[in-house]
Amino acid sequence: MPKKQPTTSKKSRTAARHGAKYTAALRQQRSPHTITAVLVPSGRGSLDMTLGNRTRTVHNVRSLSDALYWEGWEIPRGQDPHDLFPDGGELPVSRSVRGMLEDQAAEIRGTVPFSQTADAYACAVAAAIEARGGRIADWDVQVDEDRRIYITLGEDYEDREADEEQPRRWVVGWMDTRGWFTFLEAAHGESLGSCLSDLACPLMSLPEHVAAEVAHLWGGAPAAEQIPGLEVPGREWRAPHGYVLDPPVTGDPTDVILDLERSLSAYLTHPDAGARQAG
Repeated sequence: MPKKQPTTSKKSRTAARHGAKYTAALRQQRSPHTITAVLVPSGRGSLDMTLGNRTRTVHNVRSLSDALYWEGWEIPRGQDPHDLFPDGGELPVSRSVRGMLEDQAAEIRGTVPFSQTADAYACAVAAAIEARGGRIADWDVQVDEDRRIYITLGEDYEDREADEEQPRRWVVGWMDTRGWFTFLEAAHGESLGSCLSDLACPLMSLPEHVAAEVAHLWGGAPAAEQIPGLEVPGREWRAPHGYVLDPPVTGDPTDVILDLERSLSAYLTHPDAGARQAG
């Protein structure tokens, strides 16, 4: 069964406890992996750093540290990278706590790319909205530092003439650093939508619960009303044991939250996600 959603007042403390728990577990159970970064002169005092199968240009010690951070590595104590500029050399680096968390998240996802778990979750939610009577014009997943889902409700306007009046549609959105929300799409000539409103459901709310929360947008049944047959929509999928409804995200897209990755990865086996992705 999904774990109970924490109250808002407890979220920051929960996030801190979870962060400390993961960090302590990594330090106790995993020895940092060490590899050697090779740096060679690239002109004007810069160095080309090769780490594994990737090469990046670094300009100074701060640039080197930043590059290592984003790759999940750090310079061990006792190493002085200043000596490497401008002639280059070899630098032993260790997997950082952040890097080890990324490794564990990758293990949870298996060989699936970072973005594909959000695709699967989006497909499952879109199917639940349609099962509740909603009509979907389009849906999209965007991935940068964070992962975002946008599900546009209503009619698809692609086949309509440009001069025809087109009413603004509601968009159901999700961010892995924020959760679920809704907004009205931008009107003609506007760059942004309006009426942004957070939904009263957990970050990793089950698809049918998200659909129930937004049903009022198309005049569907309210969230508290159960639709006959919705609870058993002809499939056997259920949230796995340990599924976390509200992972303690911090709002920082560079943080790696293992509970979030586990919950997202659960949708890789969701029948609706697989069917939509295959199509």
